[in-house]
Amino acid sequence: MRIAIIGYGKMGREIEKQATDLGFTVSKILDFKDNLDDVIFDKDEVAIEFTTPNSCIDNVRKLAQKGVNIVIGTTGWYDKLDEVENIAKEYNVGILYASNFSIGVHIFWKILAEAGKIINKAEDYDIMVHEFHHKMKKDSPSGTAITTSKILLDNIDRKDKIVTEALQRPIEENEIHVSSTRGGNIFGIHNVYFDSLADEIKISHKAKGRQGFAKGAVLCSKWLKNKKGFFTINDYIKEML
Repeated sequence: MRIAIIGYGKMGREIEKQATDLGFTVSKILDFKDNLDDVIFDKDEVAIEFTTPNSCIDNVRKLAQKGVNIVIGTTGWYDKLDEVENIAKEYNVGILYASNFSIGVHIFWKILAEAGKIINKAEDYDIMVHEFHHKMKKDSPSGTAITTSKILLDNIDRKDKIVTEALQRPIEENEIHVSSTRGGNIFGIHNVYFDSLADEIKISHKAKGRQGFAKGAVLCSKWLKNKKGFFTINDYIKEML
């Protein structure tokens, strides 16, 4: 299988390493200085796009016009989900996206869904989410923290609202507070706390580097190779887990 890497920053370099280690061929490496209009792709290539929100949609459209299936790792463009879904339909290509390509994070989320069903019946426990990331991360809270909180809301009836800002008041009973810390070189830690007067239960995921995210994107590209339509990583996870 042949993989074209679109965006050659830190994630692009890690994708190259993981793809090579898994026995795939990295057929193209394209960065911001390259013009996609001038590039010819082979039928068996899948593109993995890790660039910026400002360039992502334009890249996806140009790749789709060339008949290339695309795995989108870029985040921050989700207000244009309908547009990307229409691109997949218009050009009859496969497009898969995820806010987080770590397989471990998706296992973490599955565990939390089951834990939430249990905590739903244990009303003594309140719920909190806190995440840590490196000092260069641009958004806060992380997309992973928001998804984590939504999973909890889906499974805990007494909670129906996520609060992400710093609170200058007591938390309401129906709210889950999602807080963040930025500093150092932390790749990503997401902690969920179920806290009562008697004890505390903590479920945590800690990323050790970029390799988990890059490997997940590469594995998704293999899964997407001969598919047409608009997918999320959940479609891949359902088959894998």
